[in-house]
Amino acid sequence: MTSERSRKDLVLDHCRLLSAGDVEGVMALYAGDVAFEDPVGSGRRTGRDALRAHVEEAVAAHAREVPGAPVAGQDGVHVLTSVTSVMDYLPRGPVYAGRGWLEPPADPEGTRLERYYVLMLRVGPDGLVQELKAFWGRSDLKVVG
Repeated sequence: MTSERSRKDLVLDHCRLLSAGDVEGVMALYAGDVAFEDPVGSGRRTGRDALRAHVEEAVAAHAREVPGAPVAGQDGVHVLTSVTSVMDYLPRGPVYAGRGWLEPPADPEGTRLERYYVLMLRVGPDGLVQELKAFWGRSDLKVVG
């Protein structure tokens, strides 16, 4: 079981490192057999290779994450925080527009996406993240200038 403070620091580190574009730093937070869903609905993926591809895509899209105050679960393994994320419209925006979740912008190249979500991490006894889930709905996603 990890301490509440260490789990809170872990979720804040995830957001800070991702925003800094530090792929290796983000990867160092995760167990080799990590399972994740981001966004929920795209299917559960497992393993560091899948997570690395996901993180690299977010970094390439200039993702910036601003976390809220983290909340540690009383179970000794979970931590949650709200996150405001802004990233380039490309490459994910057309996927969301194709699902009818967004109106496609006139200039995809100069457009960004903003998303509000809750990030949940499950942390193992070794202090590494074993599971990541992001929860958000269509009303939490919008196109910004």
